[in-house]
Amino acid sequence: MEPQLPTIKNVFVNETDDDDPPALSSQALAALKEFLEEQRQSLANHETAENGEGTLEPESEVALVTEDWRLSQFWYDPETARTLSQEVLSLCSHSNYKVACIACPTLYAYLKKIDPNISVQLLEYDKRFEQYGSDFTFYDYNQPKDLPFELKHTYQVVIADPPYLVR
Repeated sequence: MEPQLPTIKNVFVNETDDDDPPALSSQALAALKEFLEEQRQSLANHETAENGEGTLEPESEVALVTEDWRLSQFWYDPETARTLSQEVLSLCSHSNYKVACIACPTLYAYLKKIDPNISVQLLEYDKRFEQYGSDFTFYDYNQPKDLPFELKHTYQVVIADPPYLVR
């Protein structure tokens, strides 16, 4: 006799009645609700920002595509993105350094917003960022040396924030 594989229901809920539809455990449901609330709040935060007088005005932060948790994408919050951008810009302030942002599209977007003339390249797996044109290069961190020849040994400042993926 072959071993029984768990049903979808039994993967989610530890019950034995197979007549009920699949359902999430209370812990999984709570985690999903928390995730969805964070997504809703994130969207709300990107739509409006509070100014110094306590009133709301249109968000002046950068707009990014929606995070894709399946790709382990989690964008920087505005404060982190501004802080990192200022650090990079200070490194480049007295030179014509070229910057590579590996798997950190939020940083790329903030750098371009603060200084549209900065020489920065986004190396990213998610092809939705092809919208950045020639500033985008497809990059698979599993093949780190698989770069176009013209990008090798080109950058003086490299920032990498690869996704955390478990195999």
